[in-house]
Amino acid sequence: MNNFEFRGLELHNSRMWNWNAVERALNFMHEFGFNALIFHQNDLMDQIVLPREYFSEEMMWEYWPIRLCAIGTNGEYIRKVIREAKKRGIDFFLQVKEIWYPEELLERFPELRTKEGYICATDPFWFQFLELKTKELLEDFPDIGGIIVSPATRESKVSIAANRCECERCRATEQKDWYTGYLKALYRPLEKAGKTLIVRDFSYTVGAQNAVIAAVEECSKDIVIGLKNTPHDFWPVFPDNVRIGTSNGLREYIEFDVVGQYCGLGVFPCSLVEDLKKRLDYCRDKGSTGLWCRTDWELLDEVSTFNSFNQLNLIAAGMLSRDPSCDLDSVYKAWTNYGLFSSLREESRTGEPVRPTSKQAVEKLKNFMIASWSVIEKTLYVRGHVFQYSSRFQHAIRSIYNIMMKYHQREQWEPGSSANVAPTAENIDVILGEKEQAKAEVRKLSSILEVDSLGLPREFADEITDMLDLYTYYVDGFAHMAKAYFMTQKSSSSGDEQDITSAKLARDELAEFSRKLRARLENTSYPFYVYWLMDYKELDMLVEDIDHLLK
Repeated sequence: MNNFEFRGLELHNSRMWNWNAVERALNFMHEFGFNALIFHQNDLMDQIVLPREYFSEEMMWEYWPIRLCAIGTNGEYIRKVIREAKKRGIDFFLQVKEIWYPEELLERFPELRTKEGYICATDPFWFQFLELKTKELLEDFPDIGGIIVSPATRESKVSIAANRCECERCRATEQKDWYTGYLKALYRPLEKAGKTLIVRDFSYTVGAQNAVIAAVEECSKDIVIGLKNTPHDFWPVFPDNVRIGTSNGLREYIEFDVVGQYCGLGVFPCSLVEDLKKRLDYCRDKGSTGLWCRTDWELLDEVSTFNSFNQLNLIAAGMLSRDPSCDLDSVYKAWTNYGLFSSLREESRTGEPVRPTSKQAVEKLKNFMIASWSVIEKTLYVRGHVFQYSSRFQHAIRSIYNIMMKYHQREQWEPGSSANVAPTAENIDVILGEKEQAKAEVRKLSSILEVDSLGLPREFADEITDMLDLYTYYVDGFAHMAKAYFMTQKSSSSGDEQDITSAKLARDELAEFSRKLRARLENTSYPFYVYWLMDYKELDMLVEDIDHLLK
């Protein structure tokens, strides 16, 4: 099937509540063939549904009038979004991290807390609550296309995946059985209303992933499985999600991140076009029939694909999802013709896209974006392992270790891969060589792009030049971080005096770089997310942590 039936565009941060941003997204979707707008907010249902069976109007006025009014105003806004999307032939979906609940619910039903203070995930109340809330949502918003849920995430308020209750019922409940009950509670009202339920496999372990998919298979063949293109999260260096094509006849929609949460967040852009092409071909071969693209990140406002060169990746997803034979040069041309945005200007401040006038612009921008991916890959990953928290510097040796080896471990998806990042002399030589190569490549980007030859307005060209200068500091920071981390880890395990001396030298180099970065950022006025990504205080804390460990 060449043309994916479901082509979604997801808004994940607060811009979903800004009509200007939503209207821009809808117009973009209409132009590039997306047919499903997705609002992704953990508590979105609780922003527009009470539910009334538990919270009467009289009770709300007496105790919680602000929430009552917010439900009304939020609801009218969402109805407008649904209407405007429908005019363009676009369905509207909610993506939520259920089970969520308003805090007032615990005042109504204090027995939901155990004597230890935990929420018992297996209390029958929760599935009743979820079904009732979903039913009311469909009554109040009958024109939605459906709901996307992530039952195995640790990010919801109630889930078997992060359950701390140890009652007898919880100890006796299998994960798969809990997920099955959860899905049935959601699916009953959705099926009755003729709406679509999409279940994401967003899970932190192989076991939880398998349990969720098995529960879907047991519940209904009409439920859609939503699979990330790589397991657990959006890392282009990871292998394909092994569950793609294994859902026993269930429809599969594949989820992509195009802003680059783990690839510079668009502040430092890169092409994922070539990766998208390869991944989408793989998904089609496995029988997938839909995709959706996340265009921002919930914890960082004012930056998205709509104020970044990374809008290229969103355009690529739109074009390739409709036509797998689409020539990649035509993707780069469509992006250049649509126009560029600067990541050094907050999304709420962006105007119309800037269109280069040079005939060589398409080729230069293409070469730049491909070269920038090579830089990002060597900067933010270590031999294919995650070495950063959402593209940001890190503040402690243990934090780096946990991100790489525990929270986002590649090992469970590719057994044996952890050996490549063990702090051995051989591995460290390869790792530091990788970082030095990134430092050399980032300094070539200016000559590849040749900003002043693109035919851009002076102010816009200056912002891109400024971004390229910041980019060198960004890459250097991760290079110093990697050297300090691995040298410290090696000295801690060996206790060798020469290793300790090497670790101290790496620590001193990191401290000196942090001072240089501080001087570079002093008296500047970039968007706040630039300072968040390049926070020298994180590096200062890492230096202090190394001091403590070496003592």
